[in-house]
Amino acid sequence: MVNHSLVSIVVPSYNHARYIETCIESIMKQDFNDFELIVIDDGSSDNSPSILKELQKKYNFYLEINSNQGLSKTLNRGFRDIAKGKYFTFCASDDYWLPFKLGKQVKYMEENPACGMVFGKSVIIDGNGKSLEKETIERNKYLRGGSIFRDLFLCEFHPPVNYMLRGDVVRELGFYRDHIWAEDFDMNLRISSKYPIGYIDDYLSCYRQDDSSGRKMMNFKTIYSHLDSISLFRESPLYPKALKKWYYKCFLWYSPFTIGKKLAVKGMLHNLDLFYKKEFLVFLSVLIKRWQ
Repeated sequence: MVNHSLVSIVVPSYNHARYIETCIESIMKQDFNDFELIVIDDGSSDNSPSILKELQKKYNFYLEINSNQGLSKTLNRGFRDIAKGKYFTFCASDDYWLPFKLGKQVKYMEENPACGMVFGKSVIIDGNGKSLEKETIERNKYLRGGSIFRDLFLCEFHPPVNYMLRGDVVRELGFYRDHIWAEDFDMNLRISSKYPIGYIDDYLSCYRQDDSSGRKMMNFKTIYSHLDSISLFRESPLYPKALKKWYYKCFLWYSPFTIGKKLAVKGMLHNLDLFYKKEFLVFLSVLIKRWQ
């Protein structure tokens, strides 16, 4: 493990034995090598730990095998307690990077010291690594950099998860909030409220889209985490609009699920002025069918 490297990379590993080697190999094959790699397994119940131990022998990165703590606490363990880099970045254990990801982001951050973070486009792939063209186009629409707090706060777009963060900015903000489920949305809001955000108009990473979206919706953790995050800015003149959009998201997300129908109704009632929209009518129909 190289100390005082320019970039500190954290890989929070959790039950991705099928993908973790691809993830680690994509980091080790970057065309930029001034980095330290910190891998923390967050209580995996599959054979991820044994795979990581073999990879650690090969590449000599820092490895911890822990009990389950959650993503925010795992990232804080890596960045707050171990990392020594000028820049922070992380890669989910089922995703992987394209070879020039680090080099392009470091170059951008060095040339734009006012930016708190930088991100780029991402290719959406399925469980077998196949590129999903339609999803990739949709995921990368409307992306831009600069003063984008309004865009993020009002959910105009959500940056692909290949961020590089300025370490001193993360330290200034007090790292991730331990209890937050949607840690990227929360940190992006907090950084963009104070700093311009960089954008690289190129594909930097591959994001794996699995079939668990419905299960994620039903646990309610993501949606209430978003509410917690936007509530940090309740003094903003944009807050009423952001809250209304949060309710509309509840309507869209939970209309298809019986378990979320009450939250969906509440979201609908906060957005009756959108009754004329085709999208509204489609999800209202879905909600009515679920209610029966």
